[in-house]
Amino acid sequence: MKKDLTITTGVAAALLLSGCGQRDDWTAQRDTAVCTDRSGNRVPDDRCDRRHAGGRGSGFLWYYLGRNSGIPAYGERATGGSWSRPAGSTFYRAPASTAMTRAAAVARGGFGSSAHRFGSIHA
Repeated sequence: MKKDLTITTGVAAALLLSGCGQRDDWTAQRDTAVCTDRSGNRVPDDRCDRRHAGGRGSGFLWYYLGRNSGIPAYGERATGGSWSRPAGSTFYRAPASTAMTRAAAVARGGFGSSAHRFGSIHA
């Protein structure tokens, strides 16, 4: 007898939120720099590489994260580090696998959206 395992969107979202399947590359394995806007939200690194980036009047700054810090996805706020680079230290760019935006879970049907009609009579 063959059994099928079906993972619904809700179960997948719950697994992601619980940390199950969390990737190690979202944690800085070494001192890491990410590019941020003036609000502290991560943006693609090439914005900090542009001419005059990181200087007076620029909208983008390097944000320095220490080893074992969480690496934010694009659009998420960088925390746990500093915009000031510690003297004598070497920082590396975040792994390419972290260069993405996290997607929000999407609910499609199920009891949550249709249970209010279950068992009712419509005229």
